[in-house]
Amino acid sequence: MKQFLKNTYLSLFNHIVNKIPSYTVRHLIYKNIGRMGLGKNSNIQMGLKVYDPWKIIIGDNCVINNDVVLDGRGHLIIGNNVNISPYVKIFTAEHDVNDENFKYTVEKVIIQDYAWISTSAIILPGIVIGKGAVVTAGSVVTKNIPDFTIVGGVPAKVIKERNNDLKYKLNYRKAFH
Repeated sequence: MKQFLKNTYLSLFNHIVNKIPSYTVRHLIYKNIGRMGLGKNSNIQMGLKVYDPWKIIIGDNCVINNDVVLDGRGHLIIGNNVNISPYVKIFTAEHDVNDENFKYTVEKVIIQDYAWISTSAIILPGIVIGKGAVVTAGSVVTKNIPDFTIVGGVPAKVIKERNNDLKYKLNYRKAFH
């Protein structure tokens, strides 16, 4: 019964709340009913798919673009001024393919301040994305990314370093998103 209620609760977020065309209403529901930690001036666009929102913390001045998957099952912590582009998937849970019982595992993901996760990137469980790091479009991150490093590819590999003097504050909203 408990699992049924949890699934029903998550369906509410993933099929109804994520389509509400009002930032204010969506954010109130995510924060107050979903108990998601959502920092000031952070914006979640429409289409968010979420697992265990009560285990997700999003810092100040972040942008979570449309059609993103945020998985809180193993805990997800997103720092300040983080840009997560459309269609990104961040997972904190998976199965061990080599375990004879297909063991279910969870591991925390941490995305530090000023990181940019570009369109359609995938972050796997247990990853730390360093301060100011950039994950290019379509990349699959299987290892921790150092501060101010730009990575890309499948699996993601270092491309080059990023400027480490970042001071911007994100505050981006699309109309009706």
